[in-house]
Amino acid sequence: MRDWYKDKHNHPMFGKTHTKQARELISKPGELNPMYGKKHSESSKAKMSTKKNKYPLGVGIYDLNDNLVKRFNNNVELAKSLNISKTTVGKYLNSGKIYNNIYRFKENTE
Repeated sequence: MRDWYKDKHNHPMFGKTHTKQARELISKPGELNPMYGKKHSESSKAKMSTKKNKYPLGVGIYDLNDNLVKRFNNNVELAKSLNISKTTVGKYLNSGKIYNNIYRFKENTE
């Protein structure tokens, strides 16, 4: 079935759009929505953040001798601490290149 739908022309919704009435039925606005009027607890937010994290053990800044300088839960925290973009951190994490001739970003293994 997956091979069949690789050609997008085989998909039953190809070239079609939902009617306004169908969109209203799908959207579950207001009180019909199960999360209406509720908020996630801080513990739930932390769990979701951990599950969504690409680096479950976090990331770290290492010096050129591979000594850990500082640990972070994720690349976003690392980016904020150095006041750089999280995209930049991701590029250095993936490539293994040296940042500013001082640091190397790596995924924590312990």
